[in-house]
Amino acid sequence: MTHHTMTPIDAHRPWIRDERDNPARMDWFQTLFNPMGMTGKLHFSRAWTFMFMGRVLLFIVPVFVAFIAGLAGADMSGAWQPVKSVGIPLPALLLPFFFFTIVTEFTSWVAHVRRFAEANRSTLKAAIVLIPLFLGLLGFAGGVVSGSAQYQAQQAKAAQAETLAAEGGEAAETPAAEPQEARGPRRPDGPPPTEMQVAMGAGMGLAMPLWALSSFFIMLWTLLHVARLPNGGAGPFRTGSDLTQEEQRLKAYETA
Repeated sequence: MTHHTMTPIDAHRPWIRDERDNPARMDWFQTLFNPMGMTGKLHFSRAWTFMFMGRVLLFIVPVFVAFIAGLAGADMSGAWQPVKSVGIPLPALLLPFFFFTIVTEFTSWVAHVRRFAEANRSTLKAAIVLIPLFLGLLGFAGGVVSGSAQYQAQQAKAAQAETLAAEGGEAAETPAAEPQEARGPRRPDGPPPTEMQVAMGAGMGLAMPLWALSSFFIMLWTLLHVARLPNGGAGPFRTGSDLTQEEQRLKAYETA
């Protein structure tokens, strides 16, 4: 009888029989911020779960609380106002979610690099987790260009209408409010949006769907492939850590 079967690695998790997955040996800082090391299957899964649940909670909890507070009669308009100091039209309510997501894009890449290194796979595959970020940036850039062009077209239309009105042309027969409508709807609490506001809003409107959709497929790839890579690269693709290193080597030999 081996040491693994006589003494549990973790008394609270008796199903863990691989020493490389010992929760007590997990170094969170190294796992999340040092791409030069290696991370076992269970440690990787714990780190990924932390990052995923952090994003979910930082988005759902503030939105839900604001919704309930609004139903109770509280004025939550300030929570949805964009924070000007950030430079993008992001509600103050979602600032923690935004910054946590940016940080965990990097830490997710680090964790994937370490997991592939430990499983004797090419660490270049870890760049796949950055695809949502790149798509979001491309979508943001494209949306900014499109929004800016739309704003300039509205301004050109407004200028043309004002010129015709001044010359007594066709615009003279139209209501006086037409030039203002050409510029776009006026905000109920202030002047019409500026070109930067329109462009940034269009950029975020295109970036978020691209990022969210691609992140969903990356999540499936991580759960179904990366998290199931065998420790040390030997053994079958599987979840769990209920086999010792010796048993994994034996199974790898039997299936070879």
